[in-house]
Amino acid sequence: MPIDTGTLESWAQYESAPIDSAKRTHSRIQKELQSSETLAHADFDTYLQGSYANYTIVRASSDVDIVVQLTDMYYVDLSGLSPAERDHWRRNSGDPDYSWHEFRSDVVDVLESRFGSSAVDPVGKAIEVEAGKLPLDADVLVCADHRDYYHYPNGYHSGIAFFNLNNTKIVNYPKQHINNGSTRQSSTSNRFKETVRIFKRARNYLVDNNELNKENVPSYFIENLLYNVPDGRYTYNKQDRVAKILRYLNSTDYSDWTCQNGITDIFGSGPAEWNTRYAGRYIDAMVTLWDNW
Repeated sequence: MPIDTGTLESWAQYESAPIDSAKRTHSRIQKELQSSETLAHADFDTYLQGSYANYTIVRASSDVDIVVQLTDMYYVDLSGLSPAERDHWRRNSGDPDYSWHEFRSDVVDVLESRFGSSAVDPVGKAIEVEAGKLPLDADVLVCADHRDYYHYPNGYHSGIAFFNLNNTKIVNYPKQHINNGSTRQSSTSNRFKETVRIFKRARNYLVDNNELNKENVPSYFIENLLYNVPDGRYTYNKQDRVAKILRYLNSTDYSDWTCQNGITDIFGSGPAEWNTRYAGRYIDAMVTLWDNW
């Protein structure tokens, strides 16, 4: 039998208190960074990203994802340009005075001085800041502007770039992700985000019952997957909606789908891409859960 309406209603809900705590956590970190003399010379922006920013949070204990974006310089991808355009860019570009690596080091210093070195773990993709002086734990992603050029000088996608522990550049487009999610929310009569919460909570249920490995099914990719489902599947009745979405996912080739940002691929071998095998296992587990609730 399908998952009952009461459970789906429960899984669709979100609480405003964790969202408010996330906003206060961001405001506190933003204040500490902006008031620091160490960073007084740097131009940067801070904002929430992830499930708190997208209102798809399902567990209030989740860390808050905060972006700290250096805007003094930018990294580039020139692969979409002609040889003449690449030469034009090189003639008009020089080395920045302040690099991402220096900026990240300064951000770590400020966070350690304001929250205590024992509360800050800088080893990893994001700088982890433990709650204590903050309402919630925070993952602070330090990045810089990135331009993905398809025409020089004014044709490019604006994104962010940062480097992992292997010094590999990772590029993402969080602002486009948020904006496109809001557009899809409107086009589905405000049903998209609650549906993401249903599918994420179902994933958590499957993980808790040892049916899935959570590491193989990140929340980010569940949202990207559902973003590609046509609006017509987002019907009013939640049982009908979930059934139609599962039938669509179970019968469609999604290997060439793009992320919610509308720019990058969901699937591939890159550090910010998913594996179709894991997506298939998630969908199969969801169908089994739906049929045998």
